[in-house]
Amino acid sequence: MKYALLIAALAACNPYLTQQSVAPPGRAARLDTVDGFWGLKYYRLELSKGVALAVTCEQGGPCSHPQMLSDDPAIAEVRPASLTQLQQVGLTMQTPASAFVVVGKAPGTTKLHVRTHDGTRDVVVTVIAPPPPANEQTVAKTAAE
Repeated sequence: MKYALLIAALAACNPYLTQQSVAPPGRAARLDTVDGFWGLKYYRLELSKGVALAVTCEQGGPCSHPQMLSDDPAIAEVRPASLTQLQQVGLTMQTPASAFVVVGKAPGTTKLHVRTHDGTRDVVVTVIAPPPPANEQTVAKTAAE
């Protein structure tokens, strides 16, 4: 029983991520949780090539000095961001959101690591190719038929 409480307490220290933007029409940008027996294991992010997704980091309030690392920046690049919102901390204080942006650079799969003073979260990122452009002649011909 002691070990279960210790594991649960340690897991609670890890940061939590929240999607703050959406994909443009016809593209993908989705952040999902992958849960295990003890709760949140990691995050899964699907992103179209050329799309940027804003994500916030919380750990009992905005994460303090998070480090974001990509195993393969040629597939998915991660950069610190500044959002135009304040988050409530305690009863009277507000502070800027702790945020970063993930950019889909090339189709493939990689992993991001979000590290804070108290914990780490992993994000498995899959970047997909954008859909091919519509053929105007095919669209016009289909509409005429």
